[in-house]
Amino acid sequence: MAVKGLQRHKSVKEILVERKILPEDKLQQAESEANSSGKTLQHALLELNLMTKPQLLKLLVEEWGVEQADISEMDISAETVKIIPEQLARRQLAVPFTKMENLLAFAMADPLDLDTLEDLKLRTGLEVKSYLALPQDILATLDQAYGKAGGALIKSIREEEEAAPKIEEWAMPKDSGLEMVKESKSDIAKIDPQAPEVEKLVNAIILQALSLKASDIHIEPIEDATGKNSKIALRFRVDGVLVPGFKIPWAYRNAIAAKIKIMASLNITERRSPQSGRIQLLNKGNPVEFRVEMLPTVYGEACVMRILDRRSVQVDIKNMGFLPDTLDSFLGLLKGIGGKKNFGLILVCGPTGSGKSTTLYAALNHVNRPDIKIVTAENPVEYNIDGLVQVPVNPDTKLGSEGKKFDFAAALRSFLRFDPDVIMVGEIRDQETAHIAMEAAMTGHLVFSTIHTNDAPSAISRLTDMGLPSFLVAGTLKAVLAQRLSRRLCQCKTPHDPTPEEIAEFKKHKVPLPPGAKLYGPAGCETCKNTGFKGRVGMHELLVMSEDLRTYCAQEATTDSLRLAAVERGMRLIVQDGLCKVLQGVTTVREVLGGTD
Repeated sequence: MAVKGLQRHKSVKEILVERKILPEDKLQQAESEANSSGKTLQHALLELNLMTKPQLLKLLVEEWGVEQADISEMDISAETVKIIPEQLARRQLAVPFTKMENLLAFAMADPLDLDTLEDLKLRTGLEVKSYLALPQDILATLDQAYGKAGGALIKSIREEEEAAPKIEEWAMPKDSGLEMVKESKSDIAKIDPQAPEVEKLVNAIILQALSLKASDIHIEPIEDATGKNSKIALRFRVDGVLVPGFKIPWAYRNAIAAKIKIMASLNITERRSPQSGRIQLLNKGNPVEFRVEMLPTVYGEACVMRILDRRSVQVDIKNMGFLPDTLDSFLGLLKGIGGKKNFGLILVCGPTGSGKSTTLYAALNHVNRPDIKIVTAENPVEYNIDGLVQVPVNPDTKLGSEGKKFDFAAALRSFLRFDPDVIMVGEIRDQETAHIAMEAAMTGHLVFSTIHTNDAPSAISRLTDMGLPSFLVAGTLKAVLAQRLSRRLCQCKTPHDPTPEEIAEFKKHKVPLPPGAKLYGPAGCETCKNTGFKGRVGMHELLVMSEDLRTYCAQEATTDSLRLAAVERGMRLIVQDGLCKVLQGVTTVREVLGGTD
C-alpha cells in the first residue's frame, strides 16, 4: 500500500454521515460516549453495539482503500510489539505485528496518518507498511505484551492534553493597574527533561531534521483560548520552505525546551529573556553544529535551531551552480593572491538565506593554501575551517578600561597590523566598517564581505549612502556578486512544451528560447518526499568593475544607469541567469520568478 502523497482522507464520522449508516441520534450517542471516555469513535460504535466488527472494517476498507489485518487472530511475539515504545503505540494506536528484513508491518486505527507513519519510519529506521485494525484489537495486543497497567504514562499525558484547563488566580495589588493574571495548570506541568522519553523525543526531532537535510528546526507552543486544541508546532525548513514535522504531546513543551537548553549550556531557570547557545554533535562521524535561539512567548518558550553542517562549506566553488562564463569571471578575480597585484573589495549581496555565507566560504576554500594568510571577522563564527584565523566579534562585548566595543570595525583595525593576504568581514553594515574595509582593500589586501542589497548595482549605491565618497568606492571595489536560491528539480522531473506564460517570461527578460525546447516541471517521488524538488541552486548576477564602470561610479551615476551600463558590458541579471538554468532543466520558471520578486 502506497502511503506517500495521499490527500486528506474522510474521517469515520464523515463516512457515517455521507453513507447514512446510522440515525442522527445514534451517531450523536456514539460521539458523546467517545468524548466522555476518551476513546475513538470506532471503539464507541462497537461498545454500544451500533455496528458489528465486520461491518465497520468492511466500511473503512472500502472508503480508505486500505488492507486490513485481523491481529486478534494472530500470535504476535512480545519482542515484535516492543520494537516501538509502549506510550507511542498507545498514543498513536499503532502496533507492529510482523518484521521482514527491513520492512515493519503495523496495525493502525488510522493507517493513512502520514505524520505517524513518518515518525515510525524515523524511529525504527525501517520501511513501514500500515494495515487497518480496530482500536480494541490494538489495545488488547499491547495489554498482552505489556500488561494492562502499562499505559499509565500515556494516560497521564492524555489527561494533560485533553483536560479542560484549571484556572488559578494570582492576586495582584489593586493599585497596580494590571488585570488579574490567569494561568492554566498545564502551563506549569513538570516532566523531567532528563527523562529517557524526553531525550528520545529531542533526538528524534534532530534526526528527522538531518534526514530531511533541513536548514532550521522550529519548535513553537501554540495554545487556543479553550486549551483543548493546544499543540506544539514542529516544522523544518527544507530547501527554503517550512514543512510540518511529527506530532508532539502538549505536555512535553517545557521539558523539550529545558532539554535543549541543557544541551546548549543555557540557563534552564531563565524563561523570560531570549537566550542563544550552541549544540555540537556528530552525525555519522561528521561534526554538525546547531545554533540555538530560545524566545519567550505567551504560551511558553519557542525555539529555532539553525543547522550548521560543516560539509556545506567544503563545497567546491566549481560545483555551486555558476554558469560557465560567470564562474570563469569569478575565479579570475581570485587569481594572483599573495602577490601585490590582486587587491580590492569583493562583495556578495542578497537577502537573508540567499547563500551569501556559503559562497564566501567556498571562495575562501578555493584560495586557502599554506602561503596565503586568511583572517576572518564573523558574528558568530558559523564554521571552523582549517588554515584560517577566525575571529568572533561581539558588539556587546566591552574591551579594556575604556569599554570599547569589539565589533567588525575594531576587528578590521587589528587585522591591518596582522599581515594578512585575504580578509573576510562578515557584513558591512555601517560607515566605519565600510571605510576600514576600503582602507584594507587599498593597502594591498583582498577583502571579502557581504552587504544586504537586492542586486549588484544597488550595492554601490548602498556604500555611497553610507557616506563613502563615490571616487573611493569606484577605485576600491573589485566586483559585486548578487545571488538568490531557487529550488532544484528532483531527478523525477517531467518534460513539457513551454506554456504561453513561460514563453512570455523568456521574451520579457530577453533570454532566447530555442525552437522545440523542452522545459521541465516537478513530478514527485519518494526521494523528494513527493515535492518534486531536491536541494537548491544559486542564481547569480556578477558585476565586475571595468574602467568605464569605475568612471560611471565616480560620476555618481544612478543605480539604474549603472545597471544598464553593466548589462551592456555583458552582466547577466539574476532572473536571466535563472531562466538559463530553466533551459538546462535545473529549475522552473515559477521558482525563478518567485526567487527574484
